[in-house]
Amino acid sequence: MTFRLIRLGCAALAAATSLAACHPAVWAETSPMPPVATESLIPREDVLNVESGPIPYVTGEDVASWPSIVSQAAVVIDMGTGAVVYAKNPIAPHYPASITKIMTALLALRLGHPTDVLTASADAVAQPPDKLYMRVGEKATLKDLLYGLLIDSANDAAVEIAERYGGSVAHFADMMNAEARALGATHTHFVNPSGLPDPRHVTTAYDMALIARAAMQIPEFRAIVDTRSYTWKGTTWQATLTNLNRMLFTYPGAIGVKTGFTSVAHETLVVAATRRGTTFLAVLMDCPTDAEIRRDATNLLNYAFAHYETQRILPAGDRVGFVLARDGKDPVVTSEPVVATVPIGQPINVVADRVRIGTPLRPAARGTQVGALDLVDAATGRELGSVPLVLAAPFEPVPKPSSWLLVAALAAVVASITGLALAWRRRRRFRRAMRARVVRVQPWQESWPSARRGGR
Repeated sequence: MTFRLIRLGCAALAAATSLAACHPAVWAETSPMPPVATESLIPREDVLNVESGPIPYVTGEDVASWPSIVSQAAVVIDMGTGAVVYAKNPIAPHYPASITKIMTALLALRLGHPTDVLTASADAVAQPPDKLYMRVGEKATLKDLLYGLLIDSANDAAVEIAERYGGSVAHFADMMNAEARALGATHTHFVNPSGLPDPRHVTTAYDMALIARAAMQIPEFRAIVDTRSYTWKGTTWQATLTNLNRMLFTYPGAIGVKTGFTSVAHETLVVAATRRGTTFLAVLMDCPTDAEIRRDATNLLNYAFAHYETQRILPAGDRVGFVLARDGKDPVVTSEPVVATVPIGQPINVVADRVRIGTPLRPAARGTQVGALDLVDAATGRELGSVPLVLAAPFEPVPKPSSWLLVAALAAVVASITGLALAWRRRRRFRRAMRARVVRVQPWQESWPSARRGGR
C-alpha cells in the first residue's frame, strides 16, 4: 500500500492542527475488491467533437468565455456525451462531504433490491446528524433508507447500507474505490460511505462527474434525487424529509442530484438539469457558502445551456452495408450511437468518408466487428473519427462449391499414381524371379556342341 500526503500550508502543523486547517490528501491505494459490473452504467457510444486527453473537452472550447466562480473546483459535462464544456481545477483533490453518498447509493442499487430489509446496528445509530434517528435493531427497507440517504443526507443510513452490502464499512469503502476506478475516477479514494471528514477521503470535480453520470443511468436513483419530499416513518422519529438540494426548487429543469457540507470540505454540490433535450451535469467543490455555490451552479448551467446542445448523429443499429452469407446478405450496422456536443445552432454536417467491411472467413456471432465507418466534417473536411461496424445477426459463410473438373483431375492423378505403383511392383517381382532362377546344363548338352565344332 502506498500513498502520498500533500498538505498545503500546514505541513509543519499537521499533527497539531485540526482537519479544517489541512488540505485533502492525494491517496493512491489499491484494493483487492473486484468492481461490481458498472460497464452497463456507462453509456456505450461514439463521441465526436472532443479533444483527446484525460479530460474530454469539447473541440474549440472558448476558455475566455467561461464564467468566473467562487468555488475552488468545478466541472460541467454534457450528460448525453460526457464531453466537458467547463472546468476549473478538474483534477485537484478536495473533500467531497456528502456527495460521497452518490457512490454509496449507486453500489446499494447495484447489489441490493429496494425491498431488501436492513437492520440498524449500534455503529449506524451512533453516527452524527444528519440522520434518521433509528434505534439499534430497527428495520427499514433499502428504498426508505435510500430516500433518507439522498434527500436528507442520513449518515446512519449510509453505514447501515455499507454493513449490509459490504460486510463492514471498511470493506464497503474498498468496493467504492474499485467502482470508482472502473468508472475512470482514478483520482478518488473513499474511506467511508457518508463523506464524514478524513484526510484520506478525497475526490475531484471530474471524478465526481463520472460517478454521478453513471448513477444517473439507474432509474431508481434518478427518481430519488428528483424527489422534493418523502415521508419517513421510523420507530422513534417520523418526519417529512425535504430534499436538501435547493436547486430542485429554484433552477428551471433541475432533476437532482446531491449536496454536501462539512467544516473541512465546505459546500459541495452535484446538480443536473435538462432543457430542450440536452442534460448538463455540474459538480462544484469547496465553496464558502450555500448561497455562493448555488449562484456558481446557476451561472455554469446557464452558460452551458446558452452555448451547447447534444447532437445525435447516428443511432445504434443503423445499417451501413452487408456481407455475403450462406442465407443471403447479412446486414452490417453501427455498434453504438454516434453523438456530439456542439455549439447551439451549429450542428456538425457529418458525412461518410469511407466504409470498410471485411467478410469473415468463419462463422461469427452477432455483434462481431467486421469493419469501420470513417466520418468527416463536410464543411471543413476535418476527420471526426471511425465508427465500429458489427454484424447484425449470427453469420455463416457461403459454402465453397466443389468443381467437378477438380474432382476429376484429382481422381485421374490418384488412378495414375496407383497404376504406376502396381506396374513398378510387378516389374520388381519379375526381376527378383529372374535373378533367383538357376539354369542347369546337362553333360550331353555340353558335349554335343563340342563334337560338332570338332567335325568342322
